[in-house]
Amino acid sequence: MAESMPEDIVVDILLRLPAKSLVRFKCVCKRWRSLISDRAFANSHLQRLKAGDLIPSQRFIISGCNGSLKTVDYEALDDGGGEGRMVVPHGIKPLWEPRIVGSCDGLVCLLGPSNFVIYNPTTRECIELPGPNFVDRVRLSGVSGFGYDSQSDDYKLVADASSSSDENWKLAIFSLKSGSWRSIELPFQEEFNELTGQGVYWKGALHWHVYVLCMYDKREGVIMSFDLLEEKFHEVLPVPVPEVDEDICLLGLGIHGANLFIYNCTHDRRIEGWITDEYGRGASWTKLFSVDCSAIINLDRDFEQTPLAYTSSGKIVIWMDTKRMIMFNPKDNTCKDYLLGTDLVREYAIYLETLVSPYLDGGAVE
Repeated sequence: MAESMPEDIVVDILLRLPAKSLVRFKCVCKRWRSLISDRAFANSHLQRLKAGDLIPSQRFIISGCNGSLKTVDYEALDDGGGEGRMVVPHGIKPLWEPRIVGSCDGLVCLLGPSNFVIYNPTTRECIELPGPNFVDRVRLSGVSGFGYDSQSDDYKLVADASSSSDENWKLAIFSLKSGSWRSIELPFQEEFNELTGQGVYWKGALHWHVYVLCMYDKREGVIMSFDLLEEKFHEVLPVPVPEVDEDICLLGLGIHGANLFIYNCTHDRRIEGWITDEYGRGASWTKLFSVDCSAIINLDRDFEQTPLAYTSSGKIVIWMDTKRMIMFNPKDNTCKDYLLGTDLVREYAIYLETLVSPYLDGGAVE
């Protein structure tokens, strides 16, 4: 039947299926394998996901200090799925003790001891990037990120390449389409001292939360972006003011669906989160949740709590104690613990299950 159906009908049917199923269906026949492996098909499937025509399947990938790399399916737990299929280990040959740089369109960027790798956890496709001649200066302790430039139809990796002797600030940029590195210099700004960690990809740019000096020598929280097309920094959003009097002990950025997500955790263990879908000084934030976690957190242990995800049913997935996560239900203040099966979770990134290949032109990067 698969061989006799018209091509347009086959394409329409397959485009309605989740990426994980499509990966399995490559084994049906050569015709389906060729179709599902085609970049145009993968792009059409991605656009349907982004448009909401398909139910998106999100996971988060975690790296541990023991060198492990695992995927966590939190929605399966929320739907009543068994713990046995919650955590899926990954083994990537080019990497040992990988660090997570960021994710975009189902691709996850990782850094090993001396090389970067682009990996699709759904299809298990993986490419090792060539090292730049300034590789000894590229580091994750400063700014880093991975995202998509729609204008050039290219995925870009951005990493800090500055040294203490540089007068200007230097960034290393890798183009997945060209398979090559280049460096750019930017006039140094005081805000650059605040830029650390993974940049969150959203609307064609990487984003970080920083503090800037405003009137009367006060410091104000803002969100800065690095536009992947212009390759310039911009101050794009003010940070929402918490409705609590306690000092903020943790503040971070993330993505919730198609929105930018920001959260804080106060000393009394109240976690608040907001989302926005617009840019600009007049952009408004909508409070997503405000929950008191003091009843479920051991206050004698000084660990930060990071809300990893917000499930389709309204539960909050919170990373706890570096080794476990909890699924917290704010409707009845109940929660359930889940061990992450690794020692000392170091980093994480949420990714969408897609068919996007790191081989943009169908072959390996030179």
